[in-house]
Amino acid sequence: MADPTSTPPEDEISSESTSLAFRAVRGGLWVMAGSYWTLGFGFVANILLTRLLTPEVYGEFALAVFFYTLFQLRQKVGLNFAFAQQERITGRALGTYFWLDALLGVGGLLIALIAAPVLLWLGYAPAIAGIMLVLAVISVGESLLGVFSATLERDLRFKPGSLIGSVALTFSYIPAFWLALIGRGELSLVAQIVTFSLGSLSLFALYAWRRMRSLRQMRWRFDRQLAVEYLRFGGLAGAGNFAASLAQQTDNFLVGTFAGTAPLGYYDRAYRTMQWPSLLLNALLSRSALFTYARLKDDTERLQRTVAMLIWLSISVTMPIALGLLLAAPDLVLLLYGERWLPAVPILRIMFLAAVLRPLWDNANALFVGGGRPRAALVISGVQLVGVLVLGALLGSWLGVEGVALAVGVAYVVSLIVALRLLTGSINVSLWSQLGAPALAAAAVVAVYVLINRLLPLNDAALAVRVAGKALFAVIGYYAISFLLQPGETRNRVSYLRRLMLAQRLPATQPS
Repeated sequence: MADPTSTPPEDEISSESTSLAFRAVRGGLWVMAGSYWTLGFGFVANILLTRLLTPEVYGEFALAVFFYTLFQLRQKVGLNFAFAQQERITGRALGTYFWLDALLGVGGLLIALIAAPVLLWLGYAPAIAGIMLVLAVISVGESLLGVFSATLERDLRFKPGSLIGSVALTFSYIPAFWLALIGRGELSLVAQIVTFSLGSLSLFALYAWRRMRSLRQMRWRFDRQLAVEYLRFGGLAGAGNFAASLAQQTDNFLVGTFAGTAPLGYYDRAYRTMQWPSLLLNALLSRSALFTYARLKDDTERLQRTVAMLIWLSISVTMPIALGLLLAAPDLVLLLYGERWLPAVPILRIMFLAAVLRPLWDNANALFVGGGRPRAALVISGVQLVGVLVLGALLGSWLGVEGVALAVGVAYVVSLIVALRLLTGSINVSLWSQLGAPALAAAAVVAVYVLINRLLPLNDAALAVRVAGKALFAVIGYYAISFLLQPGETRNRVSYLRRLMLAQRLPATQPS
């Protein structure tokens, strides 16, 4: 078994592995570029919207998303995961995927229509049921183009989707701000989602019509036997993906149902703020990494190397940003959202553990699904879901909303321990170099900050200066201590990434 912490010498990067590795990195970089724009532009737009809207509006929207996730069918049957296992694209595969995806979209809408009056009878606000139905209708539209996006992702071609999503996002906030400014804030978030979906679907349909003619020219036909295969594999993978999504939203259900929509609004803003670094990596891991793992599932050495690199990237990106949010939380909330949102501060700080662990959890889920082990993905998702439900109910009844936030982090710890057990014998994870050293570096940063905060009058500085200073201290301090703890390892990782990018300039002798 290869050492997961080692980096291969330069002459071991073959043209084949370089080509695939570059395509994976390039595809991931396009995903991250789109995600950076989404996060950057959305960051500014959501700050302004948060100042205009009330916690109740965000709470109602979060509950609606939970119920939509609970009732829709497309995510429960992960057709894209099954499609990724196809060795080549045929008209039979395209036709089968298209009709299955469309039927699942319509089925989810029918279930949502049945569930809406039940939610009203249970006492949930009409806005929650209405938003859920809007999301279900959007899912039907997405299902009609799903086969084209699945084909692009299977081939690690993420540029079109990233560009289209970035353009659509830019214009989607125009009606949201207009409604918020004229006092119709309850419609603002829904309008943003609808505008984004209509824009992205229209642009992607145009792209598929003009740039994917080879697929359209194939003879699409539905194949019952292939459909059974898709449903069998996709059902397991989709069940795991559904459980994962539900696990990440069950806390919203607990807070919104038992504490109310206003506390859920504070919780939702805190959760989303602490998830800023994770959102970038989640986009990369759930798309680029998943399909890369599917290609490498029979090549243990390269798979080991890829897993180790992505764990290192996840922690290297997430940890310093999460540390900055942890240290600057009170000042950051006051600066960005205003005094009305200060109750979100303790929740934001408790969410630090979940923010750091979620990308690792997403990576494990992508590894299991891409590697053809959907049952293992379902197991860790189930552990996470049960953990949030049980611990969230117990700790929430004792500590309130903060207890639910703590339960989410603890559930991630438990499910990752289970994931490590399931990986035994196939992938070797070095606990010290990949997990222990970063944790020690983070603890050192927090300890030094606490000492400095007691010795120096940091709170006398201007608010913006405090936020910037604490964030920079967290980032620089973490990277400096990490390098001191693992100088050789850090140099090797950075050098390997550079070689992967530069190697594409050399002519490849073998197809990937």
